[in-house]
Amino acid sequence: KPPELLTVGEVARRSGVPISILHFYEEGLIAAIRSRGNQRYFSRDILRRIAIIRVAQDLGFTLAEIAALLKPIPAGKRPTAADVRAMVAGWRRALQARIDGLTQLRDQLAASAQFRLRL
Repeated sequence: KPPELLTVGEVARRSGVPISILHFYEEGLIAAIRSRGNQRYFSRDILRRIAIIRVAQDLGFTLAEIAALLKPIPAGKRPTAADVRAMVAGWRRALQARIDGLTQLRDQLAASAQFRLRL
């Protein structure tokens, strides 16, 4: 294996993500390079992408939402500072939309409860 590439086991150890989850992430979030023997290898930049995925998951984003947020940064491309700023701006918009929706739901529930108390 070329020294600049990591095996799936190395990526799992360094990222703290189980191999089974890495395989699941390969369904659209990360990309592996395959050897002639069909062994998976990853560029070192994959560790940053996995860290971004984990932060997004901690923020409550679904994998489909994460894939959409990562779409401008193709797998295998090292994200630039501008890429990360754009992605964070997308996270902020998505989080604000959730907050707005939950606030509206809270207000509707409160209004409904007040209406029922008057009956």
